[in-house]
Amino acid sequence: MFEEMFKDEENASMDHRVRLACADESVFSALARYYSHVEECEPLCGMPVRLFYPQAEQGHECSVPMDAVSWRKTMLLSDVQAKSVSVEVLKEQDAICVYCTDSEKNFAACAEQLVALQEDRGNGYAEPAVLCFADADSAKAYLCGSGLWVPGQSQVVGATWDDVLPLVASTKGNLRWISGETLPWGDMPARNSAARSVQLIFRGSGELSMFDVMEKSEAIAGCFADGVNVLWQIEVHDKNEILVFVAQPMP
Repeated sequence: MFEEMFKDEENASMDHRVRLACADESVFSALARYYSHVEECEPLCGMPVRLFYPQAEQGHECSVPMDAVSWRKTMLLSDVQAKSVSVEVLKEQDAICVYCTDSEKNFAACAEQLVALQEDRGNGYAEPAVLCFADADSAKAYLCGSGLWVPGQSQVVGATWDDVLPLVASTKGNLRWISGETLPWGDMPARNSAARSVQLIFRGSGELSMFDVMEKSEAIAGCFADGVNVLWQIEVHDKNEILVFVAQPMP
């Protein structure tokens, strides 16, 4: 059963605090359910900003210096918004989540400009991480549901940036387009021969077992071509559902 599995303390202690800049404040509310403290900050490039602290820091003062803690600095914005953000601000981010509102051609051009800013900061992956989404709904669902921006203990079986970024993030010469959907437990995603990587987040009550998850994961993998990387995670949740995120080459 899900409640019989626990995250180890070492992983929980490695949680990052999150600084999120995003024009849609509903994303803040969705992410806040995982945190005990949320702080409003000065806007960044006209976008509202919130700081999210893990449970262990409930009594933390809001005046903690930004350079004294480890932040996962993230921007969630459209391709059109990205044009108005300075290179300096973009390069300060740990992750840029950009979604398509323009033509596919212009979106690809935007993605090319963002990955051109990437550098090797010694973490084993290019930063800022650039995640390109087919639409705003996919981007918001990913930021709030993928587990990468929430405390590690929120998922029974989670994944780290080292696990996920090689599968879904865009880099120079390798632009990826991420689409997402939420499925009832009994449904299956549409077949997709273009997919290169799939990230599954299984949500459910304590009545679901690891066997249920592994069996369903194997069945979903059959919807994609042989050799596609499938990564799965588990989160205890009040609904039985599956978040499916598919990364494929950008059109």
